[in-house]
Amino acid sequence: MKKNKIFRRSLSFFILHCLTSIYAQNKVFKYDLEYKPNPLKDSIALEKTILDVKDHLSIFRSEKEKKSDSLIALTGLGLGRKMRFEDQFYTKKDLSGNEVFKSIQTVFSEFFFIRINDKLNWEILPEKDKMANFEVQKAKVMYGGRNWTAWFTAEIPIQDGPYVFYGLPGLIVKISDDRNDYNFSLTEIKNGRGTMYYRNKGSELTWEQFQILAINHYSDPFARIGSMGVPIKKDDGAGHPISMNIREESERLKKIIRENNNPVELSHKAEYK
Repeated sequence: MKKNKIFRRSLSFFILHCLTSIYAQNKVFKYDLEYKPNPLKDSIALEKTILDVKDHLSIFRSEKEKKSDSLIALTGLGLGRKMRFEDQFYTKKDLSGNEVFKSIQTVFSEFFFIRINDKLNWEILPEKDKMANFEVQKAKVMYGGRNWTAWFTAEIPIQDGPYVFYGLPGLIVKISDDRNDYNFSLTEIKNGRGTMYYRNKGSELTWEQFQILAINHYSDPFARIGSMGVPIKKDDGAGHPISMNIREESERLKKIIRENNNPVELSHKAEYK
């Protein structure tokens, strides 16, 4: 996966200013998430993500989700939702209490959360390197049925990182799994400003209940809309709503879900048939 030179220069620009006030712990860390929705294909998806750290609260989400959270708080209306659960990476951490929650949003704006009870047993290795002007050190951990390699920097004494990863003696600059399916890379550091809006609601699910939710959604993607008696339409590509064949559209979505079933947590993978 290619390094983003533009953002490396951006990191250099922000590093000195950020390090002078790093202990304020009101920071915005941007990461590029490159991942393979379908590991049998060469195509790679890119998600621009943000880690907001304010005191002991940590929120990781996509840039779009952060904008949506702000819009919901201010207007009550957010942005569009994803049709699949496998490419949702929204997480909330209480760094003081070592609590981690993964948030799930359905297409009907229902919110659920899963408590991540997995303990991250990091193995810190002696190998060191330099990335984006930071002195970094290597570490390994197992999570979600995957083996991960991380590079962290003690120059930023915030024991956090993207997604569910945290607990190293410094910020995680880069982390990827050994299949090279998921790769999180730090691209920019900024000071946080204003109120931090985030999801703070939802019903708790176990992983088993989440799998049932995912499979039910796959079995009939338009079940809820159909039960409401609401006409189902789609965009014609030019911004105009047109009627669609529900059966054909359902089969199309089911094919997309079935062929792009490569979640971070392989150990909790829903089996679609």
